Amino acid sequence: MTEQLLKFDPGLMIWTVIVFLVTLGILTKLAWGPLMKALDEREKRIHDALTKAEQAQKAAEDAIAQAKSNSDAALRRADDLVKDARVEAQHLRQKMVDEAKAESQKAVEQGLNRIAAEQRIAMAEIRQTVADLAIRAAARLVKVSMSEQQQRQIVEDFLGDLPDDSTKTVQ
Repeated sequence: MTEQLLKFDPGLMIWTVIVFLVTLGILTKLAWGPLMKALDEREKRIHDALTKAEQAQKAAEDAIAQAKSNSDAALRRADDLVKDARVEAQHLRQKMVDEAKAESQKAVEQGLNRIAAEQRIAMAEIRQTVADLAIRAAARLVKVSMSEQQQRQIVEDFLGDLPDDSTKTVQ
């Protein structure tokens, strides 16, 4: 049986070629056209998908570039705000220091004024005490009977004749 398969038969060969050509014609008409159409449609879909992917990639790159630009602008604005805040804080600190210095200077001046006022009061009290002591001492020495008002007038005149520097202390 294998011998018959290997044997050359021209009639069988012609019929095989005819069947092959008919089958090829039928396949060309019925299968090749739709197959080529399907391949063309697939190629077109792939091409459209690639085009859309390229557009999406470009849009994504543009969005990334825009986001980076926005981010850089936001960082610059933030840096500017920080710098402005530092400058404003420095001005505020300087203002507070100046106000504190002014208040301390005012407090010192008020203290000095209070001390000067108390010094004047003390000096008046000292004058009064010295006048009383002088009147008592003079009354004992003179043994003259003068009124207390006359005695006080004499002492005040005496103290008034003294230079002002002798009743003032160094401030």
